[in-house]
Amino acid sequence: MKELKIYFTSDLHGYVYPTDYTDTTIKPMGMLNIIASYQKDGNTLIIDGGDTIQGSPFTTFLSSEKLIKHPIAEVMNAGGYDYITLGNHEFNYGYDYLKSYLDYLNAKCLCTNVLDKTNQLPIQGYDIKTMENGLKVGIIGFTTDFIPIWEKEYNLTNFEVRDTFTSIKQVHDELKPQVDVLIGIYHGGFEYDLSTHEQLSTSSENIAYKVCKELDFNVLLTGHQHIPLQNQTLFGTHIIQTPHNATKYAEVHVQKDDHHVTSVTSSLNAFENHPDQVMYDTLLPLENRVQEWLDCPVGYLNVELQPSDRLDMAINGSLLANFINQIQLEVAECDLACTSFANAVKGFNKSVTVRDIVSTYVYPNTLVVREVSGKVLKQALEVCASYIDYTNGELSVSKRFLQPKVAHYNYDFFSNVEYTFDLTKPVGERVVNMMVKGQEVNPTDTFSLVMNNYRSSGVGGYEFFRDCPIIKEIQIEMTEIIIDYFKKHQHVTVDDRQFIHIIK
Repeated sequence: MKELKIYFTSDLHGYVYPTDYTDTTIKPMGMLNIIASYQKDGNTLIIDGGDTIQGSPFTTFLSSEKLIKHPIAEVMNAGGYDYITLGNHEFNYGYDYLKSYLDYLNAKCLCTNVLDKTNQLPIQGYDIKTMENGLKVGIIGFTTDFIPIWEKEYNLTNFEVRDTFTSIKQVHDELKPQVDVLIGIYHGGFEYDLSTHEQLSTSSENIAYKVCKELDFNVLLTGHQHIPLQNQTLFGTHIIQTPHNATKYAEVHVQKDDHHVTSVTSSLNAFENHPDQVMYDTLLPLENRVQEWLDCPVGYLNVELQPSDRLDMAINGSLLANFINQIQLEVAECDLACTSFANAVKGFNKSVTVRDIVSTYVYPNTLVVREVSGKVLKQALEVCASYIDYTNGELSVSKRFLQPKVAHYNYDFFSNVEYTFDLTKPVGERVVNMMVKGQEVNPTDTFSLVMNNYRSSGVGGYEFFRDCPIIKEIQIEMTEIIIDYFKKHQHVTVDDRQFIHIIK
């Protein structure tokens, strides 16, 4: 009997130290804690599933630095990582930044559906590794093919992102007969409910269910959805997924006799706060610079802007959303604005620091202004209205925003338009009133609407935006825009209008 042990992480999002950066409190998380937990030998593989170099204040700070050695790669090297694949957020800071990470990384980057047109990046589709016990292990990496939809075009100039399933099938069929164990590393998740087998999405963003059903991996390591998943089998394939932000890692054990894989088990492991001391000390000067930057004051608000319950904000509006829209309206000089929140959001104190900003607006979004008709505006608001489920007099967040992954960020808050949702009406018919400057909006009316580049791509149910003419693009990241706004307006009075009204 031959055994293989796998340690797996995904969606680490650059959380290196044991902190979430919302404050300075030490928490049981972080890559330094994870790598200190590994016990590697000649029959162990350590693998990461992508979304590694973006997502934390630490990585936001790094993105503006000129790096000789990428700190995230240093941590991965210290942890003994063997393989990684690319997540969608690996592309957020452009080609050169990704190159600085991959060039310094000891692990092999496997991503069979991403082609580097320059042939300069160390990206390959698959690998075969013979373990110390003689076990031949095939590893194929692949990522969501929605990257071109989400990512800014100029960040993908040197890349071709191909159809995920088509790309992996040929490699899979060639590799399977050559190896004892076949592993897939997929930055993507499941398009079906794993309990009921109900289809949750018809897009190709997540196709892990299809991969398990139609291909023959022994182990499929998944990510992107941030859904904890352990010790399950789907169509004969063992499946695993870790939560995000370096809060747990997966451990997988594979056993094979002379002919077959006989057993696969997995667990999601938490850990004590005992970080790798060498890397902790090595990167501490950088971490101290990050913390100093985060504590820099930028301006003052007339009120605190703390998020409330997601459902409460959807029903009653949010001053925090009003504030973000207020900034967008000024910088874009347009009629209307919309914004959304990440699944986790910090909010602002009256005295605002950089920490407040980067912990509240966590994505490197830029802005796009599109010309929208009254008809399109209503379509967008109907998507928002579908966020609220109203059954037997009870309000809740609709299942479509919770599965196949939690997507509160697909609920948009609008400013400069008053709108009414009648929750007693069917989804798609709930927007019963829209007013701009005191005038009822007609389907043929046109407005300039500023939104982030992610929403402008049409994802999350807003595909109609793609057909709306682009008036302008503001290629500055929102964190920088917010900081610049405070430089211009040291003391800010927040727009306190309530734009949304509810009938139930």
